Amino acid sequence: MNQSTAGNDRGNGSRMTATTTNPNSVRRLDGQIAVVTGGTDGIGLHTAGGLARLGARVIITGRDPARGERAVQQIRTQAGHGRVEFAQVDHLTVGANQRFAEHLESRLDRLDLLVNNVGRVFPARQETQDGYESTLALCLLGPYALTEAALPLLDRRRGAQVVNMSSSAYKMWHHGPFDDVESEREYVGIRAHAHAKLLNLIWTFALAKRLRDDHVTVNASNPGAAWTPGTAQLTPQAIPAWKYVWPIVRFFQRRASPVKAAQSPLWLITANDAAGLTGSYVENHKIKHPKVATNADNQRRVMDLVEALVATAPTAGRRPW
Repeated sequence: MNQSTAGNDRGNGSRMTATTTNPNSVRRLDGQIAVVTGGTDGIGLHTAGGLARLGARVIITGRDPARGERAVQQIRTQAGHGRVEFAQVDHLTVGANQRFAEHLESRLDRLDLLVNNVGRVFPARQETQDGYESTLALCLLGPYALTEAALPLLDRRRGAQVVNMSSSAYKMWHHGPFDDVESEREYVGIRAHAHAKLLNLIWTFALAKRLRDDHVTVNASNPGAAWTPGTAQLTPQAIPAWKYVWPIVRFFQRRASPVKAAQSPLWLITANDAAGLTGSYVENHKIKHPKVATNADNQRRVMDLVEALVATAPTAGRRPW
């Protein structure tokens, strides 16, 4: 879920710097190769469609082959070319993300753009095959595992891009970033989601710093609210604070366009104003640097966390694809 919240950026010690940019000027992506995880519906589908219309070859992922085929046909029709493919991937496990990267490496000579879009809110706590809490696995460990495994493919000569789909929900986590990482003490769906998105944001900034000299840009994009399958499956159980206003919430959610939401990551990827940008959180075409994500100690700790969890995941390193 990418749910916008109103107000200033507070909580988690965040201080923001914002730069307003011109959203109009975009560049073509002819000859580029892009991967959009969770690209069969919602914001991911419209992000993938926008990239394809600008000339990119696009590979989308999802769990359902039938939905994937429908998405491929829709994007091909709108883009006017056939360079759109689907790969069946369940991004919940470390091994599945690593094997997908191996699959890409066996078929491609490079990758220009990786959009880590997949994510959801789980109403009740559940664990993956690796034994990790599912929100943490899907929104942090999966993107990390896929990105790390795909790094050899990212084309440094052409200025490859990694875009992590973020959410202003990260501000809803009101504890330390590394407190109760697997939601074992208490589970509320939206809090687990907020926590995972916060850790993802910190990791984004850490990765951007690490890859800066390799000419690979890494940024986070908050697309805002949208009516998507993920939003549709939300329940009051997952977000107790909305329990008594649920009909009103649903009224406004249904009117939030995923097409409009996709304009945020598309701007970040294609706008001339954003060319070369790295280590930033982008929201409504404003470039921000939350203090919680730029903190060097937080960045070191999140890298230690993801490296340890991915390395010890039971599914890690399994072959073949």
